[in-house]
Order: sequence, then C-alpha cells, then structure tokens
Amino acid sequence: MRKKGLEIMAGILLLMLLVAGCGQSTKKASGIQVVSSLDFYGEAAQAVLGNQGHVTSIINSPSLDPHSYEATTNDAKLVAKADVVIQNGLGYDSWLNKVVKSAQPDDQTVLTVSQLMKQSNGANEHLWYDLKTMPTLTKRLVTEFSKRDPKHKATYQQNGAVYLKKLASLDAQLQQLKAQAKGKQVAVSEPVFDYALAEMGYKVANQHFAKAIEDGTDPSPKDITTMRDLIKTHQIAFLVINKQEESPIIKQMHELADKEGVPVVRVTETLPAKKTYLTWMQQQFDAVRKAQDSK
Repeated sequence: MRKKGLEIMAGILLLMLLVAGCGQSTKKASGIQVVSSLDFYGEAAQAVLGNQGHVTSIINSPSLDPHSYEATTNDAKLVAKADVVIQNGLGYDSWLNKVVKSAQPDDQTVLTVSQLMKQSNGANEHLWYDLKTMPTLTKRLVTEFSKRDPKHKATYQQNGAVYLKKLASLDAQLQQLKAQAKGKQVAVSEPVFDYALAEMGYKVANQHFAKAIEDGTDPSPKDITTMRDLIKTHQIAFLVINKQEESPIIKQMHELADKEGVPVVRVTETLPAKKTYLTWMQQQFDAVRKAQDSK
C-alpha cells in the first residue's frame, strides 16, 4: 500500500497525554494482556495464549490501512494496560511505536518482529510473507508467556506446538511451488509478496518500478516501457498484483497481461475477512500454483 504522509503532531502529543493518564487510572484485566498492531500477529499470540489472557489486534479489518492509521484514545488505553505489545517495525506501524514509547510500563514487553527476524531499516517491511516469521514469533511468544506465567508453561508450550504444526503445512506447499519456479522471472505491482517469491525461487524483474509504486510515486517512462516489454515478450512467468492498490498504471499492466496471456496472481497486503493467516497464505500459494499450471 502507498505511504499516506506524516502523522499529525498535535494528535501525537494528545495521545502522549492520554496514555500517561490511562496508565495510572486503568485497572488491568486478569491474565496476560496482549496488544498487536496486525491481526495475524495477534492470531499467533492468541493461539499460544489460549484462555490464559486476551489479545487485541488494532488492524483487524482489510479496510484499515496500516500505513495511514492513526492511533486512537482507546488504542492508547489498551497499550497502557498491555503486558506484551507486538509490532512489525521497519516503519510499517510507527503509529503504535509512538504510543508505546509514550507510555511503556516498566514490566511491559515490546516484541518488534523486524528485530526478531534480524532485519534493519530499509528492509522489505512485509515480513509476514517470509515463512520463517510466524514460527519465529510463535516460539518467542511461548518463551515470553511462560516467563510471565510459569504455572501455565506446559499449556503455552503445547499450544505453540499445535500452531507451529499448522504453519508447517505452508512450507510443504512452498516446496512444491519451488520445484516449478527454477529461477524464473516474475513482475510485481509492488514488493508485497517478494519474500514468498524469493523463497519459491523466483526473481523479481521490475524492482525499480515496484519500489516507485510502493512509495506512492509514478514509475519513470523507462520503467513503464521495461514493464510492458517484460509482459509483451513473455519474459516473466506471471505478474503479481496487490489487489488492494490497483492504480491506473497497474490496471493498465494488468489488462496488458490478460491480453498477452500472462498469468496474474492477485495477493493482498492485509488479512482478508474470515481468513486465518494459514488459509490466507494457502489461497495465495494456490494462485501461484494455478499460474504455474497454466503455462
């Protein structure tokens, strides 16, 4: 999705004041309280936690744009009460980081996924498309919850093992796709799906074009010409479209791919309604398989 601009400083200052008050006046609920910026990270936390606490995910609908979201007073209250906060990092959910820094209690743990994955500023922010991310986060949550609540350590370990087993099925699906990729080139509308493509063995042929779209700027005429040539001469195995951000230029490329018989794989940046992380990934991996089979 495109970056939507700088957050309003007055709103940030107001949140800082609100958080300070919330931290002093709000009584904590029973069990471990978790706040996650993104719903699929919250899903992992709830899977491990079970009924020994509660998880609130702030971005919990595909209609919410993580880039342009502005934290509310209710978000500030939730963060002030949270034992554990999960954020993506890399600037993706900086609105949460600002609230956390304003009100972090001494006993609060903040898990930044980019740090868990040893990714630094400038790395691709769509970390959940790296299939190592969710297992890494899950294992860290088992450790964190067990440390906070040793009485239920066995429960957290068992819950974590069950969730990890579900996630493992994705790797088997990916390996099947990898066997067909063989280092072929693909084109993408923006670098949302790139971690998964790399793990499958594909090479992105239009990185400069995709970066311009992600940054909310127009691709250069040269980038556009190159992109059209990749499609018209069938130098790519398929075109990946983020269907949540299909701008006029991307729509043109989509239509050109359809005209030229180049398969189009449609993905989303945020979790679709009524999907789990697992079913979401499976659906998109199935779309890649269909693109492979169409050749």
